[in-house]
Amino acid sequence: MKYVPAVLLGAAFAATLTLASADEAKDLKKVIEDQGIYVETAKPGIVLSGYVDAGYTYGFAGSGVRDAGLGTAINRNPSDAQAGSDFNLNAFKLSLEKPLSTQNDFSAGFRADLIYGQDANLDGNANRVGAPGTLTTSSSDFWLEQAYIQLRAPYGNGIDWKVGKFVSPLGYEVVERPANANISYGNLFRNMIPIDHIGVLGSYKFNDIVDVKGGVVNGWNSDNAFNGSNGTTGAGLLATINFTAPGGNANLQNGAYVGLNNGDGTSAANILTNPAGTTTNEALWVYDVWGKWQPKFANDKLTLGFNGDVGSYATTVLGAGTNDTLWTGAALYAKYQFTKIFSLATRTDWIHSDDGQKFGANSVGGVYSPSAEDLYSFTVTGSFDLWENVLLRAEYRLDYGQNVNYTSNTPGGTSTLTTTGTTNGPSHLIDLQVVYSF
Repeated sequence: MKYVPAVLLGAAFAATLTLASADEAKDLKKVIEDQGIYVETAKPGIVLSGYVDAGYTYGFAGSGVRDAGLGTAINRNPSDAQAGSDFNLNAFKLSLEKPLSTQNDFSAGFRADLIYGQDANLDGNANRVGAPGTLTTSSSDFWLEQAYIQLRAPYGNGIDWKVGKFVSPLGYEVVERPANANISYGNLFRNMIPIDHIGVLGSYKFNDIVDVKGGVVNGWNSDNAFNGSNGTTGAGLLATINFTAPGGNANLQNGAYVGLNNGDGTSAANILTNPAGTTTNEALWVYDVWGKWQPKFANDKLTLGFNGDVGSYATTVLGAGTNDTLWTGAALYAKYQFTKIFSLATRTDWIHSDDGQKFGANSVGGVYSPSAEDLYSFTVTGSFDLWENVLLRAEYRLDYGQNVNYTSNTPGGTSTLTTTGTTNGPSHLIDLQVVYSF
């Protein structure tokens, strides 16, 4: 059959063209790579994660532990503080991360965390000192919680660096509500420590027991180091040392923040406000210690924790004729996993403020009264794990105190103490939460 050679010839010709095309494609790819115009569209190792956190709160209006003019519990996060009934989108969180290599070598990565929802006001309104009217909602429902570059220098066991914006390493609780044992934020986290910083933070792990962190930042919840009140530059120093027990069932962290010129003397949204308007040296410091223990006899069902804080800021912030303000606080945590589905957690905390400064005491002409403040809170939270990746929780919270009931004008306005030397409260909160994590 004469057509067979023709078919074979055609097949050979097609194969030749195919091989030639493959060789040309390889040559073209090599040229592109050599000239540096090849773009990689999918960087390997980038991790996308996050959660959606929604819920319902009911705050029982009462005469105590509230700013009567604003109708809010003065120590809580704004989304947990309002009297009455409220459905909440606490947070939609989205995280992108390229983690560092597991090997001790030169490696780099990044992390970015974006939060949308009512928890976005943590950044602009946390840890205030001054009038309770400064507890306002954020101007934006968006918050860039973190955005930093990660670097590792392979010296010793490896030194890791964060450069950019990152959450503070201080405190037992964290920004992410689903990672905490309770729905609402505790008094110490909300009022005693910074939330985030912009700067540089280094960490080093000596061994499985001891690791340390240290860094230099702009200030206390501050994006800008410039101090508008006196034209100077503010700064802050951070340091922590953490001890982990052999076996990993317990750890203890000691940390501190020391800052100079960390407020602007005029803005109610900043951590340090000067009622007298004569700021010269806005220095503050805080020492933070916390620990966690999962006793082996409880078969990982019981978790116990504590947190303690001591802090101070300078006389010049308070106005003439007053002493330096000192605040202290303590919190106890317990959680027990009764079944695979149900667990129960409790939190008890307390804050004491000399001269009535932590929550903005009575003042006349910028000079604060010597009345001390005490604030107490008790919280119990039940958790239910019925669906995969879903967390259901219900919570009851009670707040009460002494010299912590105020009347005020609009947010940021003047405040006066309505009662002196009496116990205020209680103030009640019911909180329901549904979280889906991905």
